[in-house]
Amino acid sequence: MRLWTRLITLLVGCLTASSAFAVVPSDKYSALPGSTGLAFRAVSFPATRDGTDLTGWWFEGRPEQPVIVLFGRGHGSMADLLPVVSGFASYGFTIMTFDYRDFGPAGPGAADSLAQLVFASRWVNDGEGALRYAREQAKDRPLFGWGQDLGSATLLAAAGRGKSNVDAIAIEGVFRTLAELLRSSGLSQVSGVPERHRFVVETSDEPSTAMSGLVVPMHVVIAQKDDVTQPAVTQDVTRRSLSRIDRWILPDAGHDGVEKREDYFPRMAAWYQRIAGMMRAAAAAPAAATAK
Repeated sequence: MRLWTRLITLLVGCLTASSAFAVVPSDKYSALPGSTGLAFRAVSFPATRDGTDLTGWWFEGRPEQPVIVLFGRGHGSMADLLPVVSGFASYGFTIMTFDYRDFGPAGPGAADSLAQLVFASRWVNDGEGALRYAREQAKDRPLFGWGQDLGSATLLAAAGRGKSNVDAIAIEGVFRTLAELLRSSGLSQVSGVPERHRFVVETSDEPSTAMSGLVVPMHVVIAQKDDVTQPAVTQDVTRRSLSRIDRWILPDAGHDGVEKREDYFPRMAAWYQRIAGMMRAAAAAPAAATAK
């Protein structure tokens, strides 16, 4: 009876994980970038630290507007970000999407390669590589990041690795520590899973640690009905940063679909524009002082 109870507990934990913070990439694109009606080009770049070749799409906007790199969720591929691309592009931003190495047509390997994996530093390497590529392309334009779900934690970690990686980030709910995420996902008692994550995740990439090293402005959505990344946890993690934090608290929002709100892109575009304006003002101040 004890054995059956333990097996049932583990099974429930696995099912909970699959509906909570599971990583389920797609090997097919749900749409192609041409469907947006926007001009685009395919790009390729290396991940940091290990040089893995990655691919993305670049949607050029107005030359005076900032560049935004989109960090996708833990399922699907960068094709699922095309509605977000269109939303931000309507404000003239240049947008870059990319696939983590295990995502998209070139990504998925063995069927069990991502089984019970919820976070990995190799995806942070991928995101950091995307930011550095975008920085080269952006030249003197502000470079911003945007992420949801897995993308929130990955973008936060990439931003925390270096102050020159990105100028500001916008994220949604995040977990606190890997150990806590595994417990909430029901995976902490599954044999081999905690050990595997200790091997593939650097402590410095966990949100609670990365947040303490964040030096750029951040916008965070607090969805009060988020049952995957708890709002109280997100609030606690974001308090650890000494940088500028703007919080948008949404009482009726859940883990998915915030970007479908009518007021979402107007608010986010205004925030990015405000940060860009602050950057321009800060850059102009020394020149004005010298001129006097």
